[in-house]
Amino acid sequence: MSNLKEKFNEKLQAGVKAIYDAKYTDAIEHLTEATELDPSSINAWYNLGKAFSSLNNCEQAIHCYTKIVELEETATNYYNLACEYYSCQEYEEAIKAYERTITSDKNYSLAFDGLGSSYGFLEDFDKAIEYYKKAHNLEKENANYLSHLGWALACNGEYEIAIMYLLKCLKMDSELTEALFNLGFSYYYIKEYEKAIYEYQKAIKFGSESADLFVNIAYAYEELKEKEMACEFLKKAVDMDPTNIDNLFLLGASLQDLGKTEEAITVIRKIVDEKPSNLDAWRELGICYEMIQEFEEASKCFKHVIEIQNKTVRRQPTLKKPKLSDT
Repeated sequence: MSNLKEKFNEKLQAGVKAIYDAKYTDAIEHLTEATELDPSSINAWYNLGKAFSSLNNCEQAIHCYTKIVELEETATNYYNLACEYYSCQEYEEAIKAYERTITSDKNYSLAFDGLGSSYGFLEDFDKAIEYYKKAHNLEKENANYLSHLGWALACNGEYEIAIMYLLKCLKMDSELTEALFNLGFSYYYIKEYEKAIYEYQKAIKFGSESADLFVNIAYAYEELKEKEMACEFLKKAVDMDPTNIDNLFLLGASLQDLGKTEEAITVIRKIVDEKPSNLDAWRELGICYEMIQEFEEASKCFKHVIEIQNKTVRRQPTLKKPKLSDT
C-alpha cells in the first residue's frame, strides 16, 4: 500500500511540474496514471483537466471536471466544470453547472457573472443583464462586473445606461481596455463620435490593439466625414488581420471613395484571389477599372459577376402531371 501511495504521489508531482513547464502531453501521461492509481483523488483529476484544457481538448477536460463533481459536489467544483463548458462554447451546459454552483452557494458572485456571460453569448441580453446585476450587487467594487454589465446593456441597445455603468467601472480601473472599447461603442450609437474615438484611443494607449478596434475608429471618422483618417485606420485593421475579407472590402471601398482607384484595385484583387466566388468584390473591381477607363478589364470583372450569379441561381425543375393509365 505504501509503495502504491508513493507511486501515486510521484506521478501527481510529475504531472503538476509538467503543467508548470507547459509540457501538457507529458502532464496528461503522468496524471492519467495518477488517476488510475487513485481514482478518488480530486487533485489528480483537477490537474488532468487543466492539462486537457490547455490543449483545447474540451471533451476530456469536461470528463475530468465531471469526475470531480461526482466525487464531491461543492460550489467550487461545479464552478470549474461550468467554466470548462463555457470555454468550450457549450453555453447551455455551462448555465446548468453555474446554476448548480449557486444552489450550493448563493453568494458565489463569479457564478452569477458566468451566467451573465453565458446568456450574453446566447444573445439573451435581458437575462445577461439580470445576472450581471446580481454579481455586481454581491461585489460592488468589482470593476469587471460593471464592465460586463455595460457590455450587455450596450448589446441590448440601452446605450445611455451602459455608458453610466462603464464610466463608473472606469473610475475604479481607468485602464480596463474592455470597458473603454465598449464605452466607445456606446458613444458611437448615440452619435457622440468624437467621444467614441477618444475612448477607443485610450484603449490603444493602454495596450489594446485589434482589427475590430481600428475598424470601429474608422466608422466614427466616417461619420465625422474625415475620410482620410477613416482610411488610415482601415489600413491598420488590414495590416493587423490581412486575411479578413470584410476589412479588405471596407478598405477597398474607402480608397475608391477617396479617388485612390489603383490602390483600391490592389486591395480588392486580394479578395478575389482569396475568394474567387465573391460577387461583390468582382463588381467593385469592375467599377474601379471603369473609373480608370480600363474597359476591357472592367468587362472581365462583370463577366465574373454574371457567371457567379448564374451558378448561384437555383434552377427550378419542371413537373409533369401524372398520366393516368387507360382503364
